[in-house]
Amino acid sequence: MADSKQKRILITGANGFIGGALMRHFEANDISPIGIDLVGAGENILAEDISKPETFSAALDECDVLIHSAALVSNAASDPDMWKANVLATKRLAEAAVKYRVRRFIHISSIVVYGNTAEGELDETHPVHGNGGSYVLTKLAAEHAVLASAINSSMETVIIRPGDVYGPGSRPWVVLPIEAIKKSQFILPAYGRGYFRPIYIDDLVTGISQAASKESAANEIFNMSCKGYISTKEFFSHHFKWMDKRGPVSVPTPIALLCASAATKIAKLSGEVSEASRATMMQLCTKNWFNISKAEHLLGWRPEMSLDEGMNLSRSWALQKGLLD
Repeated sequence: MADSKQKRILITGANGFIGGALMRHFEANDISPIGIDLVGAGENILAEDISKPETFSAALDECDVLIHSAALVSNAASDPDMWKANVLATKRLAEAAVKYRVRRFIHISSIVVYGNTAEGELDETHPVHGNGGSYVLTKLAAEHAVLASAINSSMETVIIRPGDVYGPGSRPWVVLPIEAIKKSQFILPAYGRGYFRPIYIDDLVTGISQAASKESAANEIFNMSCKGYISTKEFFSHHFKWMDKRGPVSVPTPIALLCASAATKIAKLSGEVSEASRATMMQLCTKNWFNISKAEHLLGWRPEMSLDEGMNLSRSWALQKGLLD
């Protein structure tokens, strides 16, 4: 059993944006991970609910490293749904990992845990803050759930806080902006001067892989983002260029918040959900960026993909998927 544990990696959210990229990365490097998702796919991705880890206890018993990427990523989902998916399910999974003696639990968190009102350059010692809505609160609480579960055990924990992860398959930073632009419903608050901290998906996957294999990662927290920041206007201008449109439209924050409130009410009346919520607008107003020197020093990691190249790859994917005319 010891030999098999040294070779087995379990990935939750294996059909998702980050989880799927991790599955492909390890498979390309001759490692066969076990995937967990609500919908199974092939032989390596089991159809399981992470809130019921007892149903995949055999996979946990064989697991050496568990990478928890499954999450409800939304600024519009209901508070109870967010809590169940992001906090309670994470707590049960972490407790099961301890029970089955998983050596290392890697939790994919987010830079949103620092809160929307934090300003300046932030390293991993900066206090977290729940300012930002349900997604922020549940990502913060999920970190606590992992740490609390492991505190009296030998299980190593690693928390990774990615920046704004984009690339082929990104729902918040590729798919949803394209859809909003098509409907002429895309606006930016703060005159488009909010800070955006893009990290291409492949760079993040490389960092997570290094955190899975290096002893220096044990019981650490890592920011993984670009160096510095760009404006939200600069980032989303790429999407408009893809579609031969002028933009983005940038307005004062109070106007953006009024528009977001209206969009939320209209969506509710039609039985839909609008991600162009007030929480999203406040997220796009942030004035912080992230120090990544810890990941550079302990893991030897640094982002390699340039923004232009990453956006070109994202555009090619969107064209292939029929998202762009």
